[in-house]
Amino acid sequence: MAVHDGGTYLGQAIESILEQSFTDFEFVIIDDASTDGSSRTLSGLSDERIRVMGNSKQLGLSRSLNKGIAAAKGEYIARMDHDDISLTERLRRQVGFLDAHPEVDVLGTWARTLGLGREQTWRYPTPDEDIRSEFIFNSSLVHSSVVLRKATLERLNLYYDESVERAQDYELWTRAAPQIQFANLGSILLHYRVHPDQVGNQHGVQQRAAADKVRLRELDRLGVKPSEDELTLHNRISRWEPVMGSAELQALREWFLKLRATNEDTEPFSAEAFDRALERRWWTACKANVGLGLKAWRTYANAPFNKTASRGILTKAQFWVKSALREIGWRRR
Repeated sequence: MAVHDGGTYLGQAIESILEQSFTDFEFVIIDDASTDGSSRTLSGLSDERIRVMGNSKQLGLSRSLNKGIAAAKGEYIARMDHDDISLTERLRRQVGFLDAHPEVDVLGTWARTLGLGREQTWRYPTPDEDIRSEFIFNSSLVHSSVVLRKATLERLNLYYDESVERAQDYELWTRAAPQIQFANLGSILLHYRVHPDQVGNQHGVQQRAAADKVRLRELDRLGVKPSEDELTLHNRISRWEPVMGSAELQALREWFLKLRATNEDTEPFSAEAFDRALERRWWTACKANVGLGLKAWRTYANAPFNKTASRGILTKAQFWVKSALREIGWRRR
């Protein structure tokens, strides 16, 4: 865990690790030149499993994490952020999975948000082929939930790129993807805190720019050279920003068909898994346009990449009914 000005949440984050049901670990904490009292909090910790390493000047997250990885002695390296909460069974469940699945190198979990008016559950794909298919859009691993095999990192010389100050995890996963395997546990084992002082909110513009750069690299690997408009649309849908109206939906459909055709030619991703990745965002885009009436439903249903969708019958039926009701209301007006 790297800490720079951990604030009021630092104590809860540390406590959540010390209270894990799995106890055979060392807790390496890198104090990245905190100025808010976090250093005093860390110096007062007495648990013998804790090892605090202080930076004389602020090095940033990537360099601090690499420093911690180099110092860690364990077989596995579990990531943790200074403002999140790991549920009690997190490490036990992840260690057990990795012990039983030696082919998996990076293991994440589902997460529940803290701090939003309406909390969210992040149910990311669990199998390797679906996780890597999502990389064309974004990371599908909660960074502070992952456990990594240290031997894999050392054997492949895989570390955070210290020139990348934001979206470090997304950059690392996509760079490492050709050589390693991923998985997510389909259980909520982390509470991810959303608050004004977190990195993503303080440096939102830089975070988006860094992620956009990685996405462009992934499109290039796929073999797609997007136009400016296509890239703008791709970045928007990757951030789950809504596309509104028939024209934007049609543009998104054509872009997704282009991605799908290229993947069929170059085959970097499983065809079915890639369809599922496309459909997840297609579903969200079409649902946001329910005001178009049954046209929204027909637009969704007629896309070829929704055939492998895991949407429940009831969920689809609700979308169809809402679209039909909007259609009736529009005609009455």
